[in-house]
Amino acid sequence: MFSIGYGPDKDGKVSMNFGPLNRDGGWRRLNVAISRSKCKMIVFSVITPDMIDLSRTRSDGVEGLKGFLEFAARGRSALPVRAGSKSSSEGFETVVADEIRKLGYECKCSVGCSDYKVDVAVVNPDKPDTYIMGINCGNESYFHNGTASDRSLSQPSVLRGLGWNVMSVYIIDWLDNKEKVLSKIKSEIDSAVERYRHPEAAPKAEEKKKQELVFETEEVSSFSESFDEFKPFKIKALGSSENFSEASLAKISKCISDILTTEAPMNKKTLAKKTFSCWGISRPGANMKALFESAFEKADAKVTTAGENEYVWLGTQSPEEYDKCRTVYKDDEKRDIDDVAPEEIAVGIKEIMSRQVAMERADLLREVAHLFGFTRITPTLETSVALGIKNAKQRGWIGFSEDGRVSYTGN
Repeated sequence: MFSIGYGPDKDGKVSMNFGPLNRDGGWRRLNVAISRSKCKMIVFSVITPDMIDLSRTRSDGVEGLKGFLEFAARGRSALPVRAGSKSSSEGFETVVADEIRKLGYECKCSVGCSDYKVDVAVVNPDKPDTYIMGINCGNESYFHNGTASDRSLSQPSVLRGLGWNVMSVYIIDWLDNKEKVLSKIKSEIDSAVERYRHPEAAPKAEEKKKQELVFETEEVSSFSESFDEFKPFKIKALGSSENFSEASLAKISKCISDILTTEAPMNKKTLAKKTFSCWGISRPGANMKALFESAFEKADAKVTTAGENEYVWLGTQSPEEYDKCRTVYKDDEKRDIDDVAPEEIAVGIKEIMSRQVAMERADLLREVAHLFGFTRITPTLETSVALGIKNAKQRGWIGFSEDGRVSYTGN
């Protein structure tokens, strides 16, 4: 059940201010909301599509909301074919369709009410007003329709969810051995018809235990599942401030190494703070800081600099080859963003871009913020992410197009 929480004022006027939807990338929020339903959605709304005046706003999110309400009110008839869409086929799909007809099956080309169309739709011989098989022939419009992920995964998945049987035919295979491809097509269609005529009895579903209702939020990035858990060093008492002396230099050095073994790479300021905490020191003096530096020199560590921060690595770690990103946190263990080395942020950026392929820099900034558990964009966060983007570019993972968009290079 989807409720639209906006309406007209006392004078019957509708403001074109729809909160987050008006911002850049606001359509993403709408997409998150309306794509949750698996089978059916009921929309409750005081405003109707005609109350949304697109001449008063340039927001893609508001335009999307108007289109969604039109679809909710009128169904598929509200989805016009966009300008530039082909209403008829004249390519490889017509050749495939002709051969399928020779096999005894009726079929149609370019079936669909949007820019994405099924190249060849095979009619169900037992129910002529439906289709038994959808065949993608990889024509030119296919490669201009969404990302590779959309074409290879999302669109076929949606079709299968609507009851279609789906397969792909490639012109290279066709030219190499047409008869073999036709044999495969016939086999797939015959199997689909057989399944339609003799459906298997669905196994009796086991009674499910009642589960606690959990609401999804955007506070946790959907990319987090791909990364490691951050396990912080547990502070332990190693002595008092009086014991933090030259006599304990070896003990202090070992403490530094233990912290690095758990958390490296990490900000050197955080390393010092945690080291002092093991001796109960909250405000170290100049002598204590100098002693920390002496102990640090004896530890197996190396330092890189980024912006105004120094990041400490174990001697066995290579910043140039670092490939971990720790974004899964428990309780209050989340790190400050400037405690995360640019090399680690770059690994997160690589994963995000490998799924998105291309996106605006501002959208990437927000995705990275969510990835590390932040909901507000601060100057510190923006600086840290900028250093991560720079590192990702240096490592050949991303590039920039002429319009300023960030793109994934696939390296």
